[in-house]
Amino acid sequence: MHSALRPKPPVKIPPSLIPSTIDHPSQSLIRKSSTQQNDHHQKPIKITDDYRHTSLSLNHTTIARCCWSLGLRNSKGKYLTSESFGNKINATGTSLKRKQIWTIIYNFQNDCVYLQSSLNHYLSTDKYGRLKCDSNKLNDDCYFQLEYNRIGQWAFKSVTYHMYFGGDNDHLHCFSKSPEWWSPHLAVQSQINLKHVLRKRYAKLDDDEIHVDEIIPWGSDAIIAVEYLDDHYCIRSSNGFYAHKDGKLTTIKTNETLFTIELYKGYLTFKDCDQSYLTAIGPLGILTTRNKIAGKDEQFLLEESKLQICLVASNGKLVSIKQGIDLSANQYERDHSSIFQLEYDDDFHAYHIRTYDDKYWKIEVGHGRIKFQTSNEKFLVPHATGHLRVVNEQISSNDAYFSIKFINRPFCIFKCDFGHIGYRNKQSRILECNKALSTLFSLEEPHDGTHSEGIIYLKGSDGVYWEILNDLSICVNGCEPSKFALELCPSHSRVVIKAPNGMYLRAEQNGSIQATCQNSRQATQWEF
Repeated sequence: MHSALRPKPPVKIPPSLIPSTIDHPSQSLIRKSSTQQNDHHQKPIKITDDYRHTSLSLNHTTIARCCWSLGLRNSKGKYLTSESFGNKINATGTSLKRKQIWTIIYNFQNDCVYLQSSLNHYLSTDKYGRLKCDSNKLNDDCYFQLEYNRIGQWAFKSVTYHMYFGGDNDHLHCFSKSPEWWSPHLAVQSQINLKHVLRKRYAKLDDDEIHVDEIIPWGSDAIIAVEYLDDHYCIRSSNGFYAHKDGKLTTIKTNETLFTIELYKGYLTFKDCDQSYLTAIGPLGILTTRNKIAGKDEQFLLEESKLQICLVASNGKLVSIKQGIDLSANQYERDHSSIFQLEYDDDFHAYHIRTYDDKYWKIEVGHGRIKFQTSNEKFLVPHATGHLRVVNEQISSNDAYFSIKFINRPFCIFKCDFGHIGYRNKQSRILECNKALSTLFSLEEPHDGTHSEGIIYLKGSDGVYWEILNDLSICVNGCEPSKFALELCPSHSRVVIKAPNGMYLRAEQNGSIQATCQNSRQATQWEF
């Protein structure tokens, strides 16, 4: 086999949820598989991302815009909510769910924003301060200007009528002469890649600092968590440490590790407790705060972190491209050459697997393991020498399958249609799936060789392991690890979780999680 890898496929490869630059507005929309929980093979649908760059047409003029999905909480702690019945809006939400997610759309030409509900309707006001949110067409009454205070709250001022948007419960209006403040809560995946807009580089862990010098976010070091905490945000590196405003990492949360967020020219900025903005300093791009005024040096993007994996062949060795363009399974040590990125292709309804030097393979998924298929529809199996050989027909034995090791998930966050997995309450260690805020868990590989069978251990931040109870619910109370397995679904980086009893986890709307599904197709798919 002379050319194991092929160039990027000519068909459209799905872009990141959040584009790396604003130079490619055609990449603004992606499709994900349906979030129906009981079938791995639902048709793709369009979804809203936490950030995207798009364009729209207004009065026959194309307008460039960028968008952020978030919730807005008023001074009484209630979220702005868009009701499907009657297109009414209120401030009654107690947590961030679908009805409470709004898209803040920044218009580059007019330096203003629009507010779009989860129903794709725009918020507008009239000269009497009366609000409506029942139209998907923009007009001058939809324009607002953003203002900020010292504690990170936002105010929306009507561009046309110069009044502020505010109110409480069902009594919302836009006729206040003074600002009424809202706290932004980003609807963002907790595990992301952080990109500096001006440098066009990504943040990564480097000893006791975060450096913004990665051209391609590759491996677990490039994973960043943005955690929401009482209207503030913490930036957490892949080793679990928190970014301090002075550029160092620390193990504990303090005022110096808390940031508020603002939008500058449509991009995200982070401001510390001393009113200084986060930026990247020097040739290493050390992540720290410096200037009191936001500019291009302080602009950031949050990009979705796509799953990156290592592949273990049937001989127990890692697949890599270390020897060139040929794939081989003959090394035990992990490096960039043995890390691959999964990218789902809606046209093929299959994955592409990408190497760090931008080559692709098509793959198929089966029982949490994968098999390689070349562009000429042949399959790969490892030879005794470690080199991968092409066979004309699908091999029925295990030789054609490769086990998966998830590389860029140093901590795990699981989310389904009903919410995030988290603890039932502060006194209970039982897990439920309807939490508004995410809980971090860590993934541990077994050392007894059972990882080739797909076995992993899941544990909480306190080092206590997941286990299954007599009623088949899941609890984080184990002193010894229990054997779970994550099986990759044939759709957009989702997994199903197999419990120690051989059953798959199923989530219910009331929050309960039980290991009751015999078939993975009926199990809950988790964003991972």
